[in-house]
Amino acid sequence: MTQTEQSAEETEPARDDARVDALRQMATRHQRAAAQDRAQLGACLRVAFGRMAADCPGLDAVVQKVDIRQGALAEVLDLMESGVFLALLEGQGDGIGLLTACPMLMAGMIEAQTTGRVDTAMPARRKPTRTDAALIAPLIDAFLRQIDLRCADLPQADMVTGYVYGSYLDDPRPLGIVLDDGMYHILHLRISLGFGAKEGDVFLILPDTPAQTPKGKDAAPDINAERDWQARIETAISSSEVVLNAMLGRVRITLTDALRLRPGDILRLPESALETLTVETINRDAIGIGRLGQARGQRAVRLTADPGVLTDATGATAPRIALPAQITPFVPPKAAFVPDAPDRPEAGPFSGVQQS
Repeated sequence: MTQTEQSAEETEPARDDARVDALRQMATRHQRAAAQDRAQLGACLRVAFGRMAADCPGLDAVVQKVDIRQGALAEVLDLMESGVFLALLEGQGDGIGLLTACPMLMAGMIEAQTTGRVDTAMPARRKPTRTDAALIAPLIDAFLRQIDLRCADLPQADMVTGYVYGSYLDDPRPLGIVLDDGMYHILHLRISLGFGAKEGDVFLILPDTPAQTPKGKDAAPDINAERDWQARIETAISSSEVVLNAMLGRVRITLTDALRLRPGDILRLPESALETLTVETINRDAIGIGRLGQARGQRAVRLTADPGVLTDATGATAPRIALPAQITPFVPPKAAFVPDAPDRPEAGPFSGVQQS
């Protein structure tokens, strides 16, 4: 072996080691950059939630921890627990996100708005209601607006901005149909409310950036995907519950009179309330009228006009509100006082006639 060949064999391992070191440095550099981006996003999420909480007296929220990762739809569904508040988020285009709040945080946010402070008592396990959604939705929208402001200049801006509150679900079972199958960004916030009175988790789950739909004359819709989407929506809607309220009438009273109400008090409704009541949706939109009756021993409503028509054949229209309300206080009946009669023989046919 010549000296030239020997030197060439010695330099080959050195080149391989240098190449491995360069790749390792590049990988380390990318890992550090990704970790720095996650740290910046986590800091912005902390500030966004804190600014939202500052506008809600009594909430006193502190973000203790932020964890950012990716997961598939199956992992997202595994995060759901009983009683969790589920808020569907509407993004730009067809993007649908999800924000969840555990029962502890849901109770704390409601307590802060209704009583001005967060209680240390454990909340009862129950399903979220429309009232819960009405109280929590403004906080979610404020949080999302703060995210838009704080994360606008971050590399992940397209991932977390542009979302608004859409609706809520009281049951996590339809999520497998509502959410698209794919990868999701899972932003986990561990939050303390009321200076540690309650602690819980908030998950902000956002879809990975979807592929842009091509535009132009050559773009053609995917008919099979459209049919599949329609079938999924029909399945979700057909299994959903619809709440209709039969409204006899509404009265308006002052807050003072409302605080004075006691069991047994009577609120006077118009006499026509039993004959022309309103069938309404949960948003108080009237969709029909009818009259009160019975069917199989239960209260029932007989529709007197077609859906959407708010006047029956006689021209009667359901009253919307009665002014002013007539309140009749409940007065318990007084017991009649009957004195004890003296002992004497019962009166007979010869009562009062002296016998000889």
